[in-house]
Amino acid sequence: MTEPLLRPARPGDEPYLHWLEEACMRDYAVALWGSWQPRPADALVLGEHRIIVAEGADVGCVSVTERDDHVWVNKLYVAPTHQKRGYGAVALRRVLGEAGAIGLPLRLSVLTTNPAIAFYRREGLVIYNETPERRFMTSEPH
Repeated sequence: MTEPLLRPARPGDEPYLHWLEEACMRDYAVALWGSWQPRPADALVLGEHRIIVAEGADVGCVSVTERDDHVWVNKLYVAPTHQKRGYGAVALRRVLGEAGAIGLPLRLSVLTTNPAIAFYRREGLVIYNETPERRFMTSEPH
């Protein structure tokens, strides 16, 4: 596998990002809430997104927000036809490294219906809080 790269999202990537979110999250949302409600188009903050590019194709995205005491992962999606190839792990490790470089832990949440919890555990994240809908995970040691 050629190492994927992360490029900044740019105008014109919005349709891909909306499609990617639905392709990756619809089934888990329906399983949890009984329906899919896409985010409003104006809720997309393009500047927080990077596109995962592998073998010359857009294969996913990662979106993070730096907060006072941690870096929050808004999204980490790999298109269904590109999953299980290590692209998500490379992207996660990259943002973990970036957070570590500025001395902050990484945090995120996973829907309880989403099996990605096992992926995040394999990558060293631990659960620090749970609700009936979400598991909150962190790179902080406990």
